[in-house]
Amino acid sequence: MIEERDAFLWLGGLRTIAPVMRQKLLELFGSANQFLQAPESELMALVADGQLKQESMEEIITTRREEAVQRLAEDYLKRGFSFLTPADPEYPELLRNIPDPPVTLFYRGRTELLSGTLCIGVVGTRTPSLYGKEVAGRFVSGLASAGIVIVSGLAAGIDAEAHMSAIRSGGATIGVLGGGIDICYPQRNYGIYYEMCESQLVLSEYAPGVAPLAIQFPLRNRIISGLSEGLLVVEARKRSGTLITADAALEQGRSVYAVPGRLGDPLCEGTNNLIRQGAMCVMEVSDILEDLGVDLKQRKRSRSAGQKGTGQDNGKLTKEEQQILSKLSLVPVHVDELLKDGDGNLQDTLSLLLSMERRALIHQPVRGYYTLA
Repeated sequence: MIEERDAFLWLGGLRTIAPVMRQKLLELFGSANQFLQAPESELMALVADGQLKQESMEEIITTRREEAVQRLAEDYLKRGFSFLTPADPEYPELLRNIPDPPVTLFYRGRTELLSGTLCIGVVGTRTPSLYGKEVAGRFVSGLASAGIVIVSGLAAGIDAEAHMSAIRSGGATIGVLGGGIDICYPQRNYGIYYEMCESQLVLSEYAPGVAPLAIQFPLRNRIISGLSEGLLVVEARKRSGTLITADAALEQGRSVYAVPGRLGDPLCEGTNNLIRQGAMCVMEVSDILEDLGVDLKQRKRSRSAGQKGTGQDNGKLTKEEQQILSKLSLVPVHVDELLKDGDGNLQDTLSLLLSMERRALIHQPVRGYYTLA
């Protein structure tokens, strides 16, 4: 007897059937198991009606042998790959209710981040300006500090900044891949990917080994928004994959927040258009928290209580630290500027900056440049 969980895993591995079609088949047959065991005549009727492609029917018939389906889960677990399906109670409820939920979620990391925690998606261009990175970092740090889980796509640019800022501020973050769970793309994000597999959570609806093809990223985006109560967009061009995520969020009934940008800046055309079309214009983290009905003071008290006894005290600043903070804002300042009118040498100043960065007092968006955290 094939379990529903195994049938979901088999269905998720069918490469010729898109997520929307999978959902239609589940509704038509009642369950993954019933579809798995559907008579060939019923599949042929679907092909004749144009509801199922001929190549899909052939893939179904050649892959649904009972022993092969039952072995799928065992094979993945032996290789160190865990997964969730809608048959599992841990499967996230928000995702379960979107029009085309993934029938399989491979994962690495902490699945407890999926249960009962408020999530916000953060997306934007892969080639952000320094302003975009700073704004993303500021918003994410504030949201993560309020106990909100940050969801993004582990891509270059704003995605990477979102994940790193969440981790730096001691918060939690979830990455959703557009390829197999064992493939980091782009490769330059491998450090973030590795850290998130160890201490955060990485998800993919694609089986291990599946290459990150361009067609898969728009599909990935519906999971980012599907896991989230709302979506924050930071810097997006007029035509970009970021706007696909925003469209998915709106279709799923999620709130969309957009950070305004300079008029005439190509990197801001997409976000400014979102605001014109009805997305909420946000200037501060509190704008999002208030819209979601989050009690920021209560969350801060809870986090402070949980952090007592860490031995870290950011409240007492030395004279040198106060001087550095007085020279910083959200606009990056080079270390040479921080040395002016100061008493310390370069080495002492760098040591002090490193200490302040570790304590989340300041941030280094680009090597040698510093801002307030």
